[in-house]
Amino acid sequence: MANSFDAVIIGSGFGGAIPALRLAQANKKVLVLEQGRVYTENDFKQTWDLKYLSNMMSITTSDDYAVFFRSGMVLGGGSVVFSGLMNRSPSEVFQFVDYNGYRVWPDAVNRQALDPYYDMVESMMQVRQVTWQEVSKTGGMFAKMLDNAGLTCDRARFPYVNCRECGFCEAGCIYGAKQSLMHNYIPQAQAAGVEFRTECRAMLIQPVSTGYTVQYTGPDDSMSSVQGTIVILAAGAIYSPELLLRSKQYLPQLSDQVGKNFNNNGGLRFGLELPEGLPSIECYKGRDSAAVMTYAFWKDYGITIEAGTNPASIFSLNVHRPGSYGWGLDFKHWAKSVYPSRFIIANIMGPVTGEGYVHLKNDLPAVNFPMTKNLSDYINRVIAPIGAFAKINNAILLQTMPSGYMYSIDHMLGTCRIGDDPAYSPADPSGQLRGYPGLFVSDSSSIPCGTGVNPSTTIAANAERIAASIVNNW
Repeated sequence: MANSFDAVIIGSGFGGAIPALRLAQANKKVLVLEQGRVYTENDFKQTWDLKYLSNMMSITTSDDYAVFFRSGMVLGGGSVVFSGLMNRSPSEVFQFVDYNGYRVWPDAVNRQALDPYYDMVESMMQVRQVTWQEVSKTGGMFAKMLDNAGLTCDRARFPYVNCRECGFCEAGCIYGAKQSLMHNYIPQAQAAGVEFRTECRAMLIQPVSTGYTVQYTGPDDSMSSVQGTIVILAAGAIYSPELLLRSKQYLPQLSDQVGKNFNNNGGLRFGLELPEGLPSIECYKGRDSAAVMTYAFWKDYGITIEAGTNPASIFSLNVHRPGSYGWGLDFKHWAKSVYPSRFIIANIMGPVTGEGYVHLKNDLPAVNFPMTKNLSDYINRVIAPIGAFAKINNAILLQTMPSGYMYSIDHMLGTCRIGDDPAYSPADPSGQLRGYPGLFVSDSSSIPCGTGVNPSTTIAANAERIAASIVNNW
């Protein structure tokens, strides 16, 4: 049959393109369905215009509209529109125990088990640690502030070749310096025979005698179907559970954990207003990440921090001094006085318990992500040492939401997590959904908790691990 495949993969980001290549190399007939379009260096623009970005990203808001979440919606998924940070997760991440007393990672999956797969990803994507000469002025100033406080930092790791430090990483790299999946896994998969169908949105999965049928809408909105002996979900932590929940009438044994345990990688964004008299850091220059990471707070607080470079539109995120407003004439005068010379924005990341959930609202995905007591306690706990750090440097700690700190934009995880205990995890350690042989999840939704750093490398390494298991057992 023309529409019959050994494997149908839904999504072409880290969780999809990697298994596609590995299965094709094992002589499997593979189809990848991608909701987004194909974008190349000729299509990218150096702009933060939302109309342009909306062509490559999907935006989902929380039920209370307090938080929005962005996902890559383009061939290559998040690898095309991410900041490029690709550090490995610390070993302690894999020992994380959540608020329920459950150790979320399977016993067989730890840093040692993932290291060979980290190696594979880093080799494929040409990941390397940047030199200090490549660190932006923002990163250099952040490093100096850490040193002033007696804290350490180091240079981050990126998949960039001949980067020009233009600062539009998340808008798509017009120079082709960022080695997204479009530069490695996807072209190699295509050469191995993988078929990629873009502008195709998967709508339903239904078991059949020889595997699963996937119904999807194509570019003309007409409904089509394909059949796969196995199906791999790689649409991300919002859209993979959405598809499963929509298909629940055909998948009655599906775990009630599907869609639950949503977390944002412990993501918390804060700003720093530097004192006057320092050299201008020109905070819009450099990579979207300022290329400096600190693990200095890891032992006591379980978090890492990375600073970023910032376009002027960052102020639309409501950055402001505590007790003041992020709008109005006074805000404009303040913004003019600090931007671009005296302003740093940074991200906290750490393992956290997933307390949100994805559900269907009018047959579309929605996210319930309330400010629980646990989340509020986490924010207060990890922001406290940052206030002390700012004070040592005569800086002012800036808020990033009208009522406090922005606690999510991306890095969604956990909604179809792998695990040892069926009561807490919809998928087994191999990524196979319990009760449904041949139905796998290999994307960010499979990652059980925050990764301690930007999660892309761990998502990719886990996808390599799951792909190897599928090749060996199917």
